Amino acid sequence: MKEYSNKEIKVLWNPEKCIHARECVKGLPEVFCRDSTPWINMQGASSEEIMKIVDRCPSGALTYEKVGSENRKSANSTCAKIKVMKNGPLLVEGGCSLTDNEGKELAGQGSYALCRCGGSGKKPLCDGTHTKIGFDDTK
Repeated sequence: MKEYSNKEIKVLWNPEKCIHARECVKGLPEVFCRDSTPWINMQGASSEEIMKIVDRCPSGALTYEKVGSENRKSANSTCAKIKVMKNGPLLVEGGCSLTDNEGKELAGQGSYALCRCGGSGKKPLCDGTHTKIGFDDTK
């Protein structure tokens, strides 16, 4: 888990959950830039703008919390919902954890993406391989 902060909020990035949908980069490139180090520039926009873009993260790899609070926030932190993405993963949103056959938690409460193409190197989680292999869910 990587943490980036300004005086108002902390943005947390979990690279293991990231499916590289690029909602952050497309939505607020002055904050989220993969070619920069660090890749998140918390001074690039207001906290409100940053929170709005973090809420668009489909996998839940990006979350935020207000400074001084321990409650992580994302748009998908309420009841559980599963959404089928066209030619992509199953997005699990909300209060649903994922455990393996031995009871070890693979993904906690919040959002994550499940592989549907069979090509992920992080199964059962999606790693974005569906894009590279041209997965077509109509076949």
